[in-house]
Amino acid sequence: MWGDRAAVQMVQERMKLLLESHHQEMRPQLRTFEFGALVLRQGEPARSVLLLTQGRVAIQLRQLDEPPHTLAVVEAEELIGEMGLFGSGVHSADVRVIDGPAELVEINGDEFLRTLLFDVDLAMELLGLVSQRCARSNEVIGLLLSGIAAAHRGDGRAGGAIAAALEPLDHCLAKAADRLEELNRLSGHRTAPAG
Repeated sequence: MWGDRAAVQMVQERMKLLLESHHQEMRPQLRTFEFGALVLRQGEPARSVLLLTQGRVAIQLRQLDEPPHTLAVVEAEELIGEMGLFGSGVHSADVRVIDGPAELVEINGDEFLRTLLFDVDLAMELLGLVSQRCARSNEVIGLLLSGIAAAHRGDGRAGGAIAAALEPLDHCLAKAADRLEELNRLSGHRTAPAG
């Protein structure tokens, strides 16, 4: 889970304890995926959660017929697929192996939710992290919309500041920041350096 590092580490440690103490009920299964494999598919029912124990995966969003956009890259000991369980019941993004093979511990979603009853603190921490990610997504969407508006009106200074604000949020957003800079250049306006 991308988000506040201290909160993520706390959830990771509590997840390990939950898996150890409720191994019989949760019946985790180790799964291996090779480089390029699609682990979870956007729009499919969320029936399990996965704990990434080795490798790296990209969280990718597909819209219309465009190539997927990488929202985040996550590494070992991250929980994947929990948003679908807590939310709409379907996966909101693809998860693809970008450094593999990747090893993941799969836990049945219903068993995971039942077991969370034994650790309400973990449940609250997970919901807190999901909330952090939603808030960060709102911030990114706002910045991207402001950047598009700045490019449309030819405001290179605002476009540069917005691109600079996007870049540190996530290394995957550096590409979006570069595209905003390019939009400003294409509109015939030079982007002033941020700061």
